[in-house]
Amino acid sequence: MGNPDTADNVVTYVPGTGTKLISIDGDINRAEVLQDQASVTDPTHTTASIMWLGYDAPQSLLGDATDAKYADQAREPLNNFLTGIDTVHEGNVNSTVLGHSYGTLVAGETMRDHPDLPVDNAILVGSPGVGVDHAKDLNISADHVWAATAQNDLVNLAPPPAGRLAPLNPMAYMRLFDDHSIMYGNDPTSDEFGGQTFKVADGDLPGTDGLMPAHSQYWEGEALNNMSKIVTGGTP
Repeated sequence: MGNPDTADNVVTYVPGTGTKLISIDGDINRAEVLQDQASVTDPTHTTASIMWLGYDAPQSLLGDATDAKYADQAREPLNNFLTGIDTVHEGNVNSTVLGHSYGTLVAGETMRDHPDLPVDNAILVGSPGVGVDHAKDLNISADHVWAATAQNDLVNLAPPPAGRLAPLNPMAYMRLFDDHSIMYGNDPTSDEFGGQTFKVADGDLPGTDGLMPAHSQYWEGEALNNMSKIVTGGTP
């Protein structure tokens, strides 16, 4: 949405578990509403919003999503895509990568392994961890790494790595309420991670509209407003 070759701001949204082409309309709509909000937040600059599905996303929470191989295989494609945006852009661009759910791991691993990646800001929502323990390991200034997780988002229960079979290891669940170590590194919303956080609504309780309704509510209300501020170079 918009022209990434000329826009002042470009945000690339990386979706997570369960994303597939047959239901891609919902993810495209997320990119659309973010661009719409960005134009309201900063009408003096243009924003292009991209929904990127350049990898095979995991499809199950308790199986596929506990394996980092999907993110491992996405690092080079996402690096190439973001580098391409910068290469063909006419003039300076404020580039943001927005990861959601398992997509935060894809974004985090890509930034971790490509120190020269042309990205100015990272937004990480509903994250099970991003493949690093500290914001500085993403190779951009820690005050440009933004994270948020809704209080009622069940991703908060992602277990810490208490062994190779962590999701099946009862010892892992003894630390469910530790706000540091989760499945793929420190929780990016924790003080230990060292990045920035922004406010989001608590979200709907589990069972009100499926198992994890709050996990999908970051593109509305306060969360959407705050993400649009980051995308347009501001502060929530």
